[in-house]
This record gives sequence, C-alpha cells and structure tokens, in this order.
Amino acid sequence: MATFRFSFSVTGVLKFLSHLDLLKLFTRSLLRAGLPVAYSEGFNPHPRISFGPPRGVGIEGMAEYCDLQLQRELPPEEIIEKLNKALPDAVRVQGGRMLNEGPTPALMAVINLTEYEVICEENAELLAELAANVQAFAEADKLEIVRVHPKKGEKLIDIKAGVSLLEMQGNSLKLEIPFNAEGAVKPMEVIGAIMPPDLAYKTVRKQLWVVDNNGERHLP
Repeated sequence: MATFRFSFSVTGVLKFLSHLDLLKLFTRSLLRAGLPVAYSEGFNPHPRISFGPPRGVGIEGMAEYCDLQLQRELPPEEIIEKLNKALPDAVRVQGGRMLNEGPTPALMAVINLTEYEVICEENAELLAELAANVQAFAEADKLEIVRVHPKKGEKLIDIKAGVSLLEMQGNSLKLEIPFNAEGAVKPMEVIGAIMPPDLAYKTVRKQLWVVDNNGERHLP
C-alpha cells in the first residue's frame, strides 16, 4: 500500500458540486485514469480516498487536499498526469507527493485553519458600506446568529468568536476561520452578516493550513 497526497483546484461551474458529488466525480475519474487504486473490503468495495474539510457549495477551491491509497507506489508526476487527463478541466490536480510508510493522520484531523478571499465588484458606495460593516465586526464583543439544522433545530452561534481574521484589502476581504473540537463557523455565515445585499461577490477558498503549537503554518 502507498498513500499519495495531492492538492487540486475546483473552479467554474463545478464549484457548485457538493462534497459527496466531488467524491463521486473522483471515483469515476479514477476508473478512467487506470491507476492501481486500493479498495475497501466488504460487499460494496469503494476506492480508499479521503478529502480535507468540505469546501462548501458555491465556493471555489484553489488548494484542496486529498489522500489516495494505491496498491503500489508510482512517480507523482505519472499520477498527476493520469488524473488530470481523466478529470474535467474545472478540476485540476496541482501537485502531490507519496507519504512515508506507516500510519498517517487523516487530513480532517490535521487541517485546522482555512483561508478565504471574497472578491467584490467595484462599487464605491457599497464597498464603503462593507468597510464600515467590517469595522463594526472588529469592534463588536460578539455577533450572534441563529443556525438552523434540519434535524437538530435552531442553535445560537457567536460567529465573531469563530473568526481569527477578517480584513478588507481594496475590493476584497481576507477571512480566516480556525477549526476546533466543536467544529467551525461557516464562511457564508460571516459573509452574510456583513455583506451589503446588492454587492456582487465571489468566494474562494485560497488555502488549508496546519497550524502547530507554536502558531507556525504548514501545508498539509
């Protein structure tokens, strides 16, 4: 067995794929790629593939991460070439490496910070309103919203406590959200709380980070 960890982007119309849809897309693409994929055992075997934290429907991802188990080790450039030939153009594998032998912590267990960019249209009046909302967010002690879950019902959440960075740079926002034992604030909850209703924008997940005990950032 060998584990190949790779980064990939999801752009264009495929940003609307759900986490489950993305898994199905990669499952079909792996069959076309002809790679020696390792499969689970049991009555319904499936490829041994696992992703990092779900991206969120409608959000482009520039550096998503995935672990793929293979029956044997292959050169990374060969795996990348075969995957990109099998995947649609809006999903591109950017790079990857074979992991060392032995137990490897899952991506979901090690990634603990997400970095987003929110790119807004050029509208001076609405951008000024957004800047004022960002300033108010920074000065607030808390900002509570009601999250509605179809099964668990309503829950009051302080989204201010779940954001480590929110700043405006020209016509874009930089947003960083950490993960903890209780989960994470959703980026659209933060954006929805500060974005003027008539200001058009798009959201991009720029990077996923592993932050160590010293506060230093590492790529997964």
